Amino acid sequence: MPPENSASRALITAAVMLAVVMQVLDLTIVNVALPHMMGSLHANSDQITWALTSYMVANVIILPLTGLLVERYGQRKLMLWSVVGFVIASALCGQSHSLAEIVLWRFIQGIFGAALAPVGQTIMLGAYPPEKRGQAMAILGIGIMLGPILGPTLGGYLTDTLSWRWVFYVNIPFGIMAFLLMQMVPDSGKSAHPRPVDWLGFALMAVGFGALTAVLSLGDQEDWFSSRTIIILTLLTFLGLFFFVWRSLTVAHPVVDLRLLRDRNLSIGSLGIGIFGLALFGTMVILPIMLENLIRYEAFTAGLVMAPQGFGAMLAMMLAGRLLGRGINPRNIVIAGIVFGAYGSWLTTQYNLDISPGWVIWPGFIRGIGFGLITIPLFTLAFSTLSKAQQAEGSGIFNLMRTLGGSIGIAVVSTVMTQETQVGWSQMGGHINAFNPNLQNYLYAAGLTPNATTWQVMGNLLLNSQASMRGILDAFMLVLWGFLAMLPLILLLKKPKAVVAPDGAPGR
Repeated sequence: MPPENSASRALITAAVMLAVVMQVLDLTIVNVALPHMMGSLHANSDQITWALTSYMVANVIILPLTGLLVERYGQRKLMLWSVVGFVIASALCGQSHSLAEIVLWRFIQGIFGAALAPVGQTIMLGAYPPEKRGQAMAILGIGIMLGPILGPTLGGYLTDTLSWRWVFYVNIPFGIMAFLLMQMVPDSGKSAHPRPVDWLGFALMAVGFGALTAVLSLGDQEDWFSSRTIIILTLLTFLGLFFFVWRSLTVAHPVVDLRLLRDRNLSIGSLGIGIFGLALFGTMVILPIMLENLIRYEAFTAGLVMAPQGFGAMLAMMLAGRLLGRGINPRNIVIAGIVFGAYGSWLTTQYNLDISPGWVIWPGFIRGIGFGLITIPLFTLAFSTLSKAQQAEGSGIFNLMRTLGGSIGIAVVSTVMTQETQVGWSQMGGHINAFNPNLQNYLYAAGLTPNATTWQVMGNLLLNSQASMRGILDAFMLVLWGFLAMLPLILLLKKPKAVVAPDGAPGR
């Protein structure tokens, strides 16, 4: 039963918000610190993204177990242990001195952080009476969007004034406050007859998804299928996912009930949210590298110019909630979001090394509007044809695809950046020679003479930066195509039944 005391409800809300914001903040606060982490941990731009990918892989593996863990340990105990584990892993991330260390502790951090958002959502729904649950989800949605707003700015400030390690240490005070307030959360208690865990299916899923992410992240470094490691990982991916799907369709209590994907809206909606995850997290990887490594922004400045994307998303989410409440067809809202997201991404494909901060702020704000208009309506469409009994299992699939899409998106975008940078360097480098009259005219116009020093400057500075910019533009183009790929999927979704607006008027 929801607590009658509004003060108790406020404390429960604060506890859940602190835990969820801490977890969401960690997804974005690390991004602006990546260029600084590269130097400290002796990693290149492709390798350092493992600090993001390992976290998301752990989320993918643990998310399907959330319901089973709640049945065995109860909501409050699971949240308390998750907060404690998350804080300890954050402290260990902060003291890392090698790439292997940060990847390990980020993986453990992702294991403990996976349950915070879904269990927090369940606690919030239970704390509010039915007529106020929409308000509870709106509050939680604003908290979730604080991550993209505060993350880059706070991460930049901490990195510039202290060090990149403080983007992890900052979780400690948040976690302590969340742990103390979580004592007010009523415990749901253990289930008298918890479902059995399909450990074999869980192991197959972990092997399949883990190997897939490793292939995408290591493929470019290992020259793809000329490497024995990549071949072995690809075989593990195929075998793990094949037998995971087979087992999920044949056992009585699978880890993920893939039989629900017979529902067209859930299957298409889950695929759409996976592509959305690619666009969202891919963008959050590209921008800090471009702003700090190529345009030479300080981390705090990079965070400031990235923050408007979060503001745009938060405003659009509130607008989408109001439009859905008035009965507007969610398909139309998602299509509008795709248009905004694609236009904002197209603007980024026009970037060069001389752009002003406004060229980062406005496309980011427009793209953020697209993110906000897509999220809630797509969730509504995916669940509109499911029965109430199926929604919990459907939520596991939907969240799994969103996180998996983000994990794959980070790996793919990083590979595209690295590969296309090498292609650009080779193509443009061929024109830098003493026999190119256009280059000689450029040097004379700039007051330079074609000597050995000039060739070194051209090769080491200008060519490297221009080639890196080309790789980044190709990665932005991939994000643009991600948005466009969502459009035909949305048109295939069934239109949900008419919704009754809050004032009792029939929905449009």
